[in-house]
Amino acid sequence: MDIKEVMVLVKGEDKTEEINNVEHNIENGTIVVTYKGGTSYPYNHNSVVIIKKPKVIEFDGYVAYVEGMPVYEPQLILDFGPRIRIINYRGKPLTVEPKSFKLLKDGATNQNAKQLMAYLKDISQYTANNPKEGTFLEREMNQLTFIHPESVLSCYINQQSIKQRTPETSNIIFPFRFNLSQKAALENAIKNSISVIDGPPGTGKTQTILNILANIVAIQGKTVAVVSNNNEAVKNVMEKMSKAGYGFLMALLGKESNQETFFANIPIAQVKGWDFEEEKDMLVQMIENINIKLNKLLMLERKKAQLYRELRGWQLEQEHFEIYYAKQDVEKINKLPLFKATPDRIISFLAETSFAKENNQSSRILFKLKLLLKYGVFDHKKLQSNELSILLLLQKEFYIKQIFMLQKEIDALENQLNTSSFEKLISEHKKYSEKLFRKYLYQRFNNQHIPDFTKRNYKIKFQDFIKTFPIILSTTHALRRSIPQNYLLDYVIIDEASQVDLITGSLVFSCCKNVIIVGDVKQLPQITDKKIEQKLGTTLPHPDFNYFQHNILSSIINVYGDSLPREILREHYRCHPRIIEFCNQKYYDGELISYTSDNLSECPLVLYKTTEGNHLRRITRGEKSGNYNQRELDVIVNEILTSPSLLENQRNIGFVTPYRMQANKADQLLSDSIESDTVHKYQGREKDVMIMSTVLDSSRNGRMGLKFVDDPQMINVAVSRAIKQFVLVTDHDFFFENGNHIGDLMRYIQYSTLDRNVIESNIVSVFDLLYQKYSSKLISLKEKMNQNARFRSEEALRVLLKEILQEPEFNQYNYTHGMLLRNLLNNIELLTTEEQTFVNNRASLDFVVYHKQDKTCTLVIEVDGFEFHENNPKQLRRDRLKDAILAKYGVTMLRLATNGSSERENIQKALRKQ
Repeated sequence: MDIKEVMVLVKGEDKTEEINNVEHNIENGTIVVTYKGGTSYPYNHNSVVIIKKPKVIEFDGYVAYVEGMPVYEPQLILDFGPRIRIINYRGKPLTVEPKSFKLLKDGATNQNAKQLMAYLKDISQYTANNPKEGTFLEREMNQLTFIHPESVLSCYINQQSIKQRTPETSNIIFPFRFNLSQKAALENAIKNSISVIDGPPGTGKTQTILNILANIVAIQGKTVAVVSNNNEAVKNVMEKMSKAGYGFLMALLGKESNQETFFANIPIAQVKGWDFEEEKDMLVQMIENINIKLNKLLMLERKKAQLYRELRGWQLEQEHFEIYYAKQDVEKINKLPLFKATPDRIISFLAETSFAKENNQSSRILFKLKLLLKYGVFDHKKLQSNELSILLLLQKEFYIKQIFMLQKEIDALENQLNTSSFEKLISEHKKYSEKLFRKYLYQRFNNQHIPDFTKRNYKIKFQDFIKTFPIILSTTHALRRSIPQNYLLDYVIIDEASQVDLITGSLVFSCCKNVIIVGDVKQLPQITDKKIEQKLGTTLPHPDFNYFQHNILSSIINVYGDSLPREILREHYRCHPRIIEFCNQKYYDGELISYTSDNLSECPLVLYKTTEGNHLRRITRGEKSGNYNQRELDVIVNEILTSPSLLENQRNIGFVTPYRMQANKADQLLSDSIESDTVHKYQGREKDVMIMSTVLDSSRNGRMGLKFVDDPQMINVAVSRAIKQFVLVTDHDFFFENGNHIGDLMRYIQYSTLDRNVIESNIVSVFDLLYQKYSSKLISLKEKMNQNARFRSEEALRVLLKEILQEPEFNQYNYTHGMLLRNLLNNIELLTTEEQTFVNNRASLDFVVYHKQDKTCTLVIEVDGFEFHENNPKQLRRDRLKDAILAKYGVTMLRLATNGSSERENIQKALRKQ
């Protein structure tokens, strides 16, 4: 029978190819089917269906799918009504029911999408390391002839809305330990077709991925691939899953050698003993009951960690204040004029007395009465005669009270967590999640036959293969080669996504219905060859898809903006709190919460300043060209590594540098136990002790390399590799004057370690935390009680200054308002008697702009109102005194008139000069 013209269904099965003839027996109403072997069988009339004259289904520009599997090279597709017959290029037919058949059109639906794919394909031809060889990415892009309309790639290139779902979240499991951020990230992932997990260093990205895998595979019964730009990241996932007993779920594919190893040692499911007595519904209920208690306790645990961070900040600032205080000539006062001296009351008292002094209200009866009733102050003569000493004593007392209050809050939270059995609940939640996960796996894999997959046949049997191994591991480059062409996995998780370029990322997007992108835009991106841009014949359709400016993570963030489901992992578990706090302040807007202990190291930050001179050497010819600095290497060998604490276990020491030649030189000089590498290669790794050499100096070659070395992502990665100690070896003067990020790192280390440069300076580091509270209280007072023109100008300038300091060029600075001039000067030895009297009489500064990292004053800004200044001889005299004092101490002053203009430009200009 001609399979192109007729179909015979016998008892619902297509037997056309096996049949030689079909006859109707009119006498008994049966249908006699004669098979090719000569045997005839009579069938009831209802058991045989004969269909002729099928419709030809046109599929040019389409791809056929059966049960989600793409049909390989169909030659003819025929619609017989109740069945569809697909004839392949060898003439072999496949008969399927219409409900299992789909004919899908290419997902690049608009001109912009087509232009984008042409742009990426154009770039791919220039990505080979050796121009004479064909490029891998070019071949992959050429084979991407069809974009599944349900794929993430189709959504991305057409800039379609992210699909949202409302799955049941009560049965979410966490067989691996979790925190609030990880929980929110997991819920985002299963509710949205595209989601991003921002994973700063040491925040448990891998653990988050493991919990996501458990939910995708067991609870949802879906398929998933975990991919990364390098094998190490996916192997890390595999090792942790295998260690927990779940290695049999995964197929490590990708490159040829991985596939050969996998198929030579195919894992077999080991689920014996996983059929626990508790029913699944009971386990779900038990987990849900614990969740109710645990969510509150996790919030308390986070609050405790946040308070510890605050406490460390206050304790460090207190150390700076105590050093400053010891240098001041403070009179001994037996009893401070303030009852119930809570931190808030002390700040209120300081702000109100300062405001009264500024507005000539200190001696008024009403103000004295207020001090008596509110603060218990009755001896006004004592207050006035010992004003400066009382002020400094109260500031000292403020730190003591503030730290005591924070410690008390921490102890209360600790007690609440302990009495609520927090750790026990975490363990129980993990235990029941693990049981539920394993019970699902037992029911699915208990009666599994020994797999007979090979490297040659697994794609042919892929439906069975992916049921047996629902988790595929691969590099981003090799994922498409690990699955059948045009097949869609349910999910793909892209790890280390900031290092995945747009071409490779798009190829991965073409393989899945849902994607979870895990990465950190604050860490190093992929390296792209910008010279390619000049060779292109195509144009970029939209800046968000610029291959040379974006990785796949930053592109997705730009494309979807605020509509992107995105969660940052805030809890940090790697570095000493002092180490990660630099990255936190500088790069993560203070969002990270350290869960590590100060006991990790007594000396977490060390700065080695090389001696003056040009020590950078640049080799420009031959294969071994590059930059190195022998002096910095000598310091490491002869000074740093001679420390007894570093001699014991050098396997825990890492050496990192921006330059390959410096890393190679270090490799030759240092012990074999110490791993030396570039910052780019160290991303994703960690060591107890990290030593960083910056190489550059103030020579011409050094200045030429500044942009490369003083890179925010480079510094963030280098610092956050260190667990217990970070050591910076650098040309201090060069980077302090010229470097933004390395300069700030040095400032941070010097401030954190109470370096001589900081504590012996004539200018005191701004008491940042103290003045945040003080300024806030002072501004509140002014808003309530003083609405004159000068205040309005002051307020307008405060808003403007805040805007300016949020600009990338100036975001290394902060400001405070109303700071006492006496708190800025370490001593008053340079001043005349008149100037000393002025300073000690609570002279204040309108705005002090300072470096965030070491709190050093950069600029003082004064607001000069016409009535208050130019038309007031006494105030002009005070202004001249203030100008002279600041000039003696080398502090830059900027005066802005309330009737002036160009305030923004003047402030920016003054800051650029610093």
